[in-house]
Amino acid sequence: MQNTGSFPPDMYGGGMQIIVDERNRLLHVDLSGFRSTVNVGDYGVFQHASGVKPSKPVYLGCLWAIPSGNFGKKATWNVDGSITVVGSLTNGDRCLHTPRSLPIPDGVTFA
Repeated sequence: MQNTGSFPPDMYGGGMQIIVDERNRLLHVDLSGFRSTVNVGDYGVFQHASGVKPSKPVYLGCLWAIPSGNFGKKATWNVDGSITVVGSLTNGDRCLHTPRSLPIPDGVTFA
């Protein structure tokens, strides 16, 4: 997490990983849910700790549901390995993550 004061992770956690299955051209995304204690726009909530990075930004689609507002939050996996939550977050938003698998976009490689 970028800052556990501003974005405390859910108690149950999550895998906190993106598994790259190059053989089947799939990404398996399992990140933690979290709560926002700040009001922000597009923001890099998850910072790269280790592992592979994509050669260009990868749109991950809708990864979190926000039950209080009945909407979801999308994300982008950046070339530096960070994950940006797309769109605004409001103090008190609880983002519930559901693991998902999606195809690796054409032209994306990993290092």
